[in-house]
Amino acid sequence: MNEDLDVQRLPYMPLQIERLRKSKAWLRCKRNPEIAFYMVNLWMRAWHEIPAGSIEDDDDVLADAAMCPPEKWEELKDDILKGWDRRDGRVWHSTVIEIATEAVGKLRMNKSRTAAAREARELQRQSSVTDTMTENVTDSVTEHEGKGREEKGIEDKTTSDDVVAVAPSISQDFAFEAQSIRLTAANLEQWRKAFPHVALEAELWALDEWAGTKGKKWFTAVSGALAKKERAAVDRVSTAAAVRDRGGGQRRADPRI
Repeated sequence: MNEDLDVQRLPYMPLQIERLRKSKAWLRCKRNPEIAFYMVNLWMRAWHEIPAGSIEDDDDVLADAAMCPPEKWEELKDDILKGWDRRDGRVWHSTVIEIATEAVGKLRMNKSRTAAAREARELQRQSSVTDTMTENVTDSVTEHEGKGREEKGIEDKTTSDDVVAVAPSISQDFAFEAQSIRLTAANLEQWRKAFPHVALEAELWALDEWAGTKGKKWFTAVSGALAKKERAAVDRVSTAAAVRDRGGGQRRADPRI
């Protein structure tokens, strides 16, 4: 039993009509209708107590919660409190506890669904930003490549080694240099920001041989491959979050008063 069960945020308490009408408690109320008034008042008071479904085990507190005159309380309390259990200085009503537990489960599920939807939207936004950054990186390097060729007077017969352009008289330092993929520190950092969920260097080494088959278009090809891996990684994070959040609350069998 959850000792911290709290449904104070809920202004209503579900009432399972058929179960109540068929209960022995309601049968006693048929013979003495005023008991029903006191019983319902106790249920409502217990609903907004913490833990929900319990009230302090004190005759003055209970009579007040039931809205029952003290002299009547002594006479009727045994009938009014049938179905309540005493422990730890409080009286507990199992049915109210069941309903409160189900309500908390629904609140958690709704909160989880809302959080999952919010996270999915954020991941979608990040994915969109990632695609935009990828395009910007590609455009930047392609433009740089074209300027470098013009300065060097090279015709459009470039191999993959020429994709990252260099000035005529300046030797180029690469932050990443494999057989086919060669990136400056600036371009490597741009890709690192564009693909935050990818182990960049490891993926570049894995893609290097394949990139060599793409000739002068290796940069665009590798950029597209990394973008695909980034989206897959984002999808895995989103799915894992949704699965985790769905475990936040369990639905109980139709509890009724």
